This record gives sequence, structure tokens and C-alpha cells, in this order.
Amino acid sequence: MRHAIVAVACGAGLVASGFAQGRPAGRDARASAPMDALAETLLALAPAADANATPTIETLRAQASPIRWKEVRSSAEEPLRNLGTLAGGTVLAPTSAQPPELVFDWDGPPGHPFGFNPVEALRNKGFTVRALYCAPMVSEGTNYFLVAAPGKRPGFLSVYAFDAPMAISIASWSIRYRFDGHIPSLAEVQAEGDTEASTDCSTETFGPVEQISHSAAQALAGSRAPALR
Repeated sequence: MRHAIVAVACGAGLVASGFAQGRPAGRDARASAPMDALAETLLALAPAADANATPTIETLRAQASPIRWKEVRSSAEEPLRNLGTLAGGTVLAPTSAQPPELVFDWDGPPGHPFGFNPVEALRNKGFTVRALYCAPMVSEGTNYFLVAAPGKRPGFLSVYAFDAPMAISIASWSIRYRFDGHIPSLAEVQAEGDTEASTDCSTETFGPVEQISHSAAQALAGSRAPALR
């Protein structure tokens, strides 16, 4: 269910090397490059603070960003379509002209964790990052954030990570960013399948992050119903 609208957090036993004791490991160029590219992409594509509509794929493609876009043909049978690549990962979106979100996926070879820290990368690009809901374990799960950069409308970011803590495991990351301004409630996140998500963010998977309530996040984002475009 990784490619459901909200990724499902599953249990795992061991802590990946990049997440030791719930703290990110030291910054590594190989680990930071994809997240730096992600942060640069979100900074480029996030709607302006006064935007009232969800950008179309054509609008996103017209913006200068690190994404390597490719020509795609839509298929109603596919819930997600492959739009291109970003720093070794795949960029996908729901099949519609005006998708509510982009999905950024990375998968690694067995036994090779990525050690990504998207929170650090976003902060380095000027984003303010606040935690909404978190996974109960560091080793695997989805964490949810409100992220905002100056002049940009705050957006909802979900980060699923399983960072290959065992030699036979394959690292898997799926990061989703919503462009429609909607900030899902905890009940919505759980209804989409992530029943382990909660407002307890004491695990600090990516280090200490200020927490924000759903109502406060809605106020900052000027949240709207997903059906409105």
C-alpha cells in the first residue's frame, strides 16, 4: 500500500544505521544529494502564498527544477503515472491533469540504507518544518509534516521510510507533497490505512522538530477541501 494516497506504516524490528537512537546520522554527501534535490524541487514547485488553485502538471513542468521530466501517456487503469526522475528516484503523480500531489520514490539494493534526512535538507533551503503526526518506530513508518518556505503556501509532506536495517532488506522511501493546500487530519490519515500514526512524535526520527496541531496547520495553510481546485 506504499502507493495509496497516504503510505502505510508497517512494523520493523531493527533500527537503520542512519536512524540510530532516533537521531539522524552525520551528513553524508551520497545521502544528502537526493534530499537536497527534493528540497530544491519543492521550493521551485510549491504554489505561491496567494495561490488559489492546484497547479496542473503542465504548470509544474514549466517551472525550473531538478526533475527530469519525461513524456507520458495517461491511463485510467493506472492510479499513478511515472512523470520522470529526481536524483536517482522516480517521480510519480495520481492520474489526472490536476493531481493533488507528487510522489518521490527511492529504492536501494539489499542491505544499503540511504540515511536520508529530508527535514535537514528542507531547513537548509529555508523551509520551516513542523511535525503533525508520527510513526511509533524509527525503523519503519510514515511521518507527516507541514512545510513552508517564504512566499510559498504551506504544504503537507508525508515521508515513508524503511531504510534496510538488515543485509537482505531493500531500502524504500516514498515522499509525498500535496499541492492542493489540503491538510489531512489524523482521522483522514488513519482512514487511508496508516492506523499507527499518532500525534506522539517523541521518536524524533529526523531529530527534534517543532510540533503543530491540525487546526493551527489548517490556519497557516488556508486549508481547503480536497475536491476544490
